[in-house]
Amino acid sequence: MNNINANEMIKSPSQMLTPFFDGRVTSELSADYILPDTYPDVKKILRVRARPINIGRFISGRRLEYSGAVDYIVVFCSEASGEGEMKPDSLHAVHFAAEYNGALDSPDDSASLDSCEISIVPQVTACSARLQNPRKLSIKASVANDIKLSRIIPCSPKVEGASTLEEEMKLERLTTSMPTLLEKCFTADHEQLSENLEPDASQPAIDEIVTCDAEIHFHEVKPNIGADGFTVMVKGEALIDCIYRAQGEVGDYRSFARKLPLSYMINADEYAEFFKNCKPDTLCGSATGTLTELNAAVGENSYGERRVLELDLSFDIDVKLLADADTPLTLDVYSVDRDSNCDMRTLDLSSMGKLISSNFSVNEGIPRDELGLPGEADAAWNIVDTQAEVKMNSAVPSRGRTQISGEALISCILSDRSGGFAAAEFTLPVKCELSTGELAEPIAFICDCKAYDIRARLDPNRLSCDFEVSLNALFIKKARTEAVETVKISKEPRAAADESASLVLCYPSAGESLWQIAKRYNTTTSAISAMNSSLSSDGETPHVIMIPVGRGAAMSKIM
Repeated sequence: MNNINANEMIKSPSQMLTPFFDGRVTSELSADYILPDTYPDVKKILRVRARPINIGRFISGRRLEYSGAVDYIVVFCSEASGEGEMKPDSLHAVHFAAEYNGALDSPDDSASLDSCEISIVPQVTACSARLQNPRKLSIKASVANDIKLSRIIPCSPKVEGASTLEEEMKLERLTTSMPTLLEKCFTADHEQLSENLEPDASQPAIDEIVTCDAEIHFHEVKPNIGADGFTVMVKGEALIDCIYRAQGEVGDYRSFARKLPLSYMINADEYAEFFKNCKPDTLCGSATGTLTELNAAVGENSYGERRVLELDLSFDIDVKLLADADTPLTLDVYSVDRDSNCDMRTLDLSSMGKLISSNFSVNEGIPRDELGLPGEADAAWNIVDTQAEVKMNSAVPSRGRTQISGEALISCILSDRSGGFAAAEFTLPVKCELSTGELAEPIAFICDCKAYDIRARLDPNRLSCDFEVSLNALFIKKARTEAVETVKISKEPRAAADESASLVLCYPSAGESLWQIAKRYNTTTSAISAMNSSLSSDGETPHVIMIPVGRGAAMSKIM
């Protein structure tokens, strides 16, 4: 297996990076989990959280094989055991992972993946859990892997039939410059974070942790190529959510959330050559954090109270850098001396549209009778914990602004006064409007969202939620163009032109360009311009044009 460094190939401006596969491959995953003996039997599943993790990939010729895992947190309640007085149910959580594998064959028979740029972004699109028996959980999940394959191709067409380099250089070429997207994905060094957190003073002390969860979100990514090298500054938050059993009253469960600031400087010197020819004003990036380990324990504060959550977590930072590069494309080629023929290729090009970091608030809810809570309609329920997962799925640009919309999946765990538990899951529509300037279809849209500062309240008529959403919205412009892939030149010279005429008078058709006229008469645009001083610089052709005979023929005396 021969490995070719794409960084070396992109050095020359005659190379370009172009995607040849950009799609979604879905894997269906089933996993069974048997509870350890230290856990009681499951009475009811209250919440399932699932997060995908990339593990690795292997490339062999035209085949891409990848593996990953889905990290599950299942919160459930268990019925109290023992005789005598009625006891409230207890709350528990289990944390486990299940691996998955997938493969993709290159859609292009001629494209080996060894030298390609490969991006794989997994997400869980559906997850459900059920009880096979009180000690066995059965979980199903759909993992969607958004895979993008890009390859290095030459900008200049291949020339067939030219016997010498001089002959090849004499070809007449119509070229244009178009912005094309450079994209590099990499994983930064492993990061660790240790913090001591406390619930609000109004909340009781901690008896036992039920579950502690964390999400890593980066809202700011700033790449910079300067005197100190290529660096990437990332800033964001670790969003912590802890559910615990409180000291004091039996069956009292509480939760608290915290937002921890994160800031890191990442060295990216090894990718500086890749972006050497980029347009500096388009260089930008995004980052996501993947949690790899989390440990939480209860500690005492200076007063001897169990009010401290001792948190240790580690995570990876996955960085995506993007920039535009001006790429020369050949739209047409011909020879004035020989017959020639062009084979065209269709190029799907991407370029930077806009990368926006923003925040917006959500204040929505649903009627209480739609929650399906057990018991009487006016039964008293307390909200133990609320989580929200936001996904944006559409973007509509119009008049300098773009409206993006999606939905928030709200998950609530509730308890009643008698020690029972219930779950409420529902979706809320969310949307926000961003200033995106001159952005128009067609575009590709990628949005990373995180919800924080979540507050929920339940009254006799309605469950209402308030939360903030931090998002990174990336808009990629799409374009399709035809470019010359191969030009074939005849071995035999074209027959000499009739020398009886010194020049030809041409009456251009409507919309006919100077290039098209030169090609039609087997001459050059420069030769025509030399003979016609009246040609304007705005590209418009006059009513009559004088065409010289032969390549580069000079002005001849008219008889």
